Amino acid sequence: MTWLRRLAMFVGVTVLGTVSLAVVVLLVRWAWVYWFYEPTKPEHAAQKAAYLASLPRVDAATAPRFVVILFDDLGYGDLSVQGNRLIHTPQLDRMAAEGLRMTQFYSASPVCTPSRAALLSGRYPVRSRTHQHVFFAEELFAATVRKMLGAANELPRDEILLPEALAAAGYATGMVGKWHLGGIPGHQPNDFGFQEYFGVLWSNDMQPLHLYRNRTIETRDETEFSRFGFFDEDGPRTPRGVDQRLLTRRYTEEAIAFIERHRDQPFLLYLAHTAPHVPHFPDPEHAGSSAGGPYGDVVEDLDRSTGAVLAALERLGLATQTLVVVTSDNGADYEGSPGGLRGRKQETYEGGMRVPLLVRWPGRVSSGVVSEAMAMNIDLFPTLLGLAGLPLPPDRVIDGVDLTAVWRSGAASPHDLLFYFPTIGASPAAVRDARFKYLRETGQQWRSKPHLSDLLLDQEAHNLVKRHPEEASRLRAVLDTMTRAVQQNPRGWR
Repeated sequence: MTWLRRLAMFVGVTVLGTVSLAVVVLLVRWAWVYWFYEPTKPEHAAQKAAYLASLPRVDAATAPRFVVILFDDLGYGDLSVQGNRLIHTPQLDRMAAEGLRMTQFYSASPVCTPSRAALLSGRYPVRSRTHQHVFFAEELFAATVRKMLGAANELPRDEILLPEALAAAGYATGMVGKWHLGGIPGHQPNDFGFQEYFGVLWSNDMQPLHLYRNRTIETRDETEFSRFGFFDEDGPRTPRGVDQRLLTRRYTEEAIAFIERHRDQPFLLYLAHTAPHVPHFPDPEHAGSSAGGPYGDVVEDLDRSTGAVLAALERLGLATQTLVVVTSDNGADYEGSPGGLRGRKQETYEGGMRVPLLVRWPGRVSSGVVSEAMAMNIDLFPTLLGLAGLPLPPDRVIDGVDLTAVWRSGAASPHDLLFYFPTIGASPAAVRDARFKYLRETGQQWRSKPHLSDLLLDQEAHNLVKRHPEEASRLRAVLDTMTRAVQQNPRGWR
């Protein structure tokens, strides 16, 4: 029996040693994250507070109103004004005819979380530490474990978001829809400047999908999920509690109610739809009506929603005072249309990051304008603050630029370059200028190699590295310079 005792002792010591080593590794990792990679430090929080306190109050009689409508996974080619022949979007088509449409507009990431952080902060995703992954639905314990592993699951509190700056200047700020920038206390919409919130904290394929009003669960999701989540052999299930078939309708009602409550003061409304992200739940009132199938039904529901918001602004006499912006958080998923572009969601090809952008502001933005100026959702932060007469934060890099001249006078793009950040990773994967795009790697297993495209003549089908070696070399050097910059100062502090 001696050998059995020795074996048992060996196994016990091995297991105990392994567990102890794992605990030590986690503690060291946690300490490293806390002391060296912790996103919020006292000096940055103080600088943020000082900036917000310094902002002047806007003139309530003349300050513009803002409505930003964000669709989830809407592809570049999903609207009829963008060429779709199965899905009909007359309200969005009318909005384009009455305003401006940009054909070279991008999300800052090919997935949800980092793109939304970029839109609201004016900064590339690496600045806000949202580049590691798409945030998951989880409670405080799971969020803490992820943080110990170096994968934070919430937006750092020292980031300055658009609603915080506008609220400090006297705006009423409201959000309706999908947040996806953190679900634990201290990192929800009301914690980042939204005075009113109604919606869900993450994507509609994550569990549980509770419906919040401010910080309180108004409708609890009680869906019984199969091991495949929302999906079974018959397709997506209809949840109990939160009926996703009616979410677009409810969001629209809440958005209009916010406008009505604040009609006499400047406001920011951020309407971040859950759709057309999978799973698809068409409104039963219109289900089966689109030639584009269930996906088309959902997109046409979004079109009706946008029309209702525009009609409310007109009914309340606010149309000429209100800038309305419509875009998407990234390119098309499997069922969406990239509109002839190469790639889809999760890819840094054009189809994964180029998205529709419609702007309407009667009397301020000319009707029927199509702009080919390149721009990105990071530009909304400086543009809206500029229109409100507010300065940018001085303590951090703001990667976006003001698009006012592009929208109002047809000016050329203020960008010389735009960088494409991948789904996971702190380094940019590609860069483009007014004509060429350089992709560091195509990501096609053993065939992966640098790729140069002429975006004026081709949609990334042909590799022109050998045809234009000087352009490839120039853009590779630019990409390397940006990579070193974000490695040395990822958060972009000044």
